[in-house]
Amino acid sequence: MIYKIIQLILCISIIIIIHELGHFIFAKLLGTRVERFFLFFDPGFSLFKIKIKNTIYGIGWLPLGGYIKISGIIPENSNPPNNEDFYLKSNWKKLLIMLGGVIANVLLSIIIFSLIIFNYKEVYLPVKNMKYGIVVNSLGRNLGLKNGDYILSVDGKQIKNFLHLPKSIILGNSITINRMGNIITLPIKDYQKKLLFENKNLFISPRIPIIIGKIIKDSQADKDGLKIIDKIIAINSKKVIFLDQLKEILQNYKNSNIILSINRNGKLLNLKTTTNSLLNIVFTVDLKIEKINYNFIESIQAGIIKTWDSLKTQINCLKQVFKYKAYKQVGSFFSIANIFSTKWNGEIFWGLTATLSIWIAFLNILPIPSLDGGYVLFVLLEMITGKKLKTNFIENAITIGFIIITFLMLIVLILDILNNFIFV
Repeated sequence: MIYKIIQLILCISIIIIIHELGHFIFAKLLGTRVERFFLFFDPGFSLFKIKIKNTIYGIGWLPLGGYIKISGIIPENSNPPNNEDFYLKSNWKKLLIMLGGVIANVLLSIIIFSLIIFNYKEVYLPVKNMKYGIVVNSLGRNLGLKNGDYILSVDGKQIKNFLHLPKSIILGNSITINRMGNIITLPIKDYQKKLLFENKNLFISPRIPIIIGKIIKDSQADKDGLKIIDKIIAINSKKVIFLDQLKEILQNYKNSNIILSINRNGKLLNLKTTTNSLLNIVFTVDLKIEKINYNFIESIQAGIIKTWDSLKTQINCLKQVFKYKAYKQVGSFFSIANIFSTKWNGEIFWGLTATLSIWIAFLNILPIPSLDGGYVLFVLLEMITGKKLKTNFIENAITIGFIIITFLMLIVLILDILNNFIFV
């Protein structure tokens, strides 16, 4: 868990620095003085700080964000007035400075996704290549799905990548399937969505035949004569074709001697072994995986699409959470940390960084005082009315906004602690 937390802190630090750097660059380019540039908050004291020219750079001790302090962002706070003060700049310059962080986070997400696609390529299992259909657990059966069903579309749209299928079903309204030649459309009802949101388990997976892909050397399975590429077709004369069927049958033969019927290169063999020996076997996935290679320009285009799709998915999930009151899915740092790998995996780390970066951009653009979007709202109001907003109004709005955001963060943190450490 410590390794995951370290990755989370590194990820958040990158996002914060880039966000604040966006504000900083626009402020400097437009002749506005930046008094402080801090990673993390520093109430009372800071872990490190250094002054370079007119700006103090530092690291705070409270890892809940970061900030830059722009000179004269509130008129009365600038004394005496200075040409480098924010409030003396034109409205379009103010907007660019306030939007700088959001722009930086969007660009960061696009760049990371583009580089991931360019370096790691796109390797995926197409839904059309799931030639044996699907396997579902109790949640999937609750939707009306059965083992062996073929997913044709969700809400009338074909899903290309299997990894996108569960998400599409959760956010969708209907599933069209092929069940033994019959085309059936299953509506997804509200109570079913609520169940899916309340459970984090994967409810659908590809169905695969029972083909041996790997056997531990000198294990019981190896000694009993099982070989790689052997296809199990029966246990004690009971026909089995798929791995899910094998698991069901083995429930009745725990710690027992069994006879496996094997198809080995077209020849039928019967081998005596035990159920425990099957634990020494890794079964292969007999499904065609596809890989798409992108050139540099194509990867940028794909990165932009990936960034937009990521944002749409997160917004839709948030809507569903409130609609179905699935608040267990709302997480803070603890839940986010659990997503990281226990070992370094560049694709996972950078993918999560890009995903969180575009989400931070979206949250910051919301018209809530104390967020970037709140300051943008103030500037737009001044542009529309042609009048300066009163300083007391701005300060009170920012204070109220900060209190509301802090309260919501505390609620999310408490819920996350309860879900991860108490109601587990």
